[in-house]
Amino acid sequence: MKFCPLKTAAGEPSALAAEYRSARKTDVFRLGERHLFFRKRMTVYYVSYDEIDRFFRRVLMVPVRVSCCGGEMAVEHIVLCSGGEELAVVLLADPRAAPSVMEALRARAPHAECVKPYAGDGGENG
Repeated sequence: MKFCPLKTAAGEPSALAAEYRSARKTDVFRLGERHLFFRKRMTVYYVSYDEIDRFFRRVLMVPVRVSCCGGEMAVEHIVLCSGGEELAVVLLADPRAAPSVMEALRARAPHAECVKPYAGDGGENG
């Protein structure tokens, strides 16, 4: 696997690999001692908990069509921010896992805000 930093490179790939293997798995995330990991195909992205200054849930309502009727399905994402910009928008495999992922992130990064940015704060929301 290839390790790719979201912000600042941590250095030694063998140390990252060891931390990744021993990290606790929660949905698509792995919560290591010092880093948060998630995979997309064969690449493992990581960020230090110290570099995360905001994280929040983003729910998108996606129109779906089943047989004769339509409706909307909620698709859950966890958004990681640092320095006023969004580092990653990670799609959760199981929407029911969102509260446990948020609690785990609160425990590992207590300094980070757990709120959505204000509309005048830029980004996708305004």
